[in-house]
Amino acid sequence: MVSLILSTLARVQEVERFLASAERQTYKDFEVLLIDQNGDHRLDPIVQAHPTLAIHHLRSAPGLSVARNVGLRLACGEIIAIPDDDCWYPEELLTRVTAWFAAHPEFGVLTTMKRSAENKPVGPKWLATARNGTRANVWRCSISSTIFMRKSVCDAVGDFNEHIGVGAASRYQSGEETDYLLRALERGFRMWYEPSLTVHHPPLDSVERLEKTAYPFALGSGYVLRAHRYPLYLVSAELIRSFGGATVSLFRGDLTRAHLYLLRGTGQLVGYISGPRAQRMQKNP
Repeated sequence: MVSLILSTLARVQEVERFLASAERQTYKDFEVLLIDQNGDHRLDPIVQAHPTLAIHHLRSAPGLSVARNVGLRLACGEIIAIPDDDCWYPEELLTRVTAWFAAHPEFGVLTTMKRSAENKPVGPKWLATARNGTRANVWRCSISSTIFMRKSVCDAVGDFNEHIGVGAASRYQSGEETDYLLRALERGFRMWYEPSLTVHHPPLDSVERLEKTAYPFALGSGYVLRAHRYPLYLVSAELIRSFGGATVSLFRGDLTRAHLYLLRGTGQLVGYISGPRAQRMQKNP
């Protein structure tokens, strides 16, 4: 069985789209743990509209990591996924994922590429070819909705860090899934990136969205870099890319893009510097 932990807040049509794509899967042995963080019953009609799906409609306190932890504790599947509430699956995805895990017992984690409805890459600068996932490349071959894990990995790693991620009480609004994968790698589990597999997702590059998310998401990235003791030269390379991008954009007269790069670089730096203090406060509130 596969457990799909779908955490959601303030979305309805997108949840319907995901459930419809789940209903079309050629692989049928799965459950959907719908972790609802809305304060009303807006999703009830959608759940009722999919009686053939094994949906567990649950509630949780705010925070993406909080919601995922609710799902992890109740998931029954041998494989666990954490789809976004605005993503959707191609019909053959779960068939191909389960077949891949059956053929590769040595791996605990499989990640795919995120693509738009037009099959254009969405998200990070994805690596072009399949390979082992490592500390060095995890940032370019994984993002929440593309991650599939054996339950044995989740049992060993435990909960998501509720101090980070979208909706967390802290200012570190990203990085929870990368932190989780790094913890899995640190425990000796192997990860494989397979870009021939796709999870669909709307584009993420609108200026309006980036202006809202660039800084808080970069804070989370900086926090994770520090928490997992990435060497300073790698952190410096990330900062050079961000601040260098701001400089190049400024010379080109693209003030909007320069501002976005500056937000990202500043967030990465502040998150990296403030990470240790935040971790101490988390352990000793």
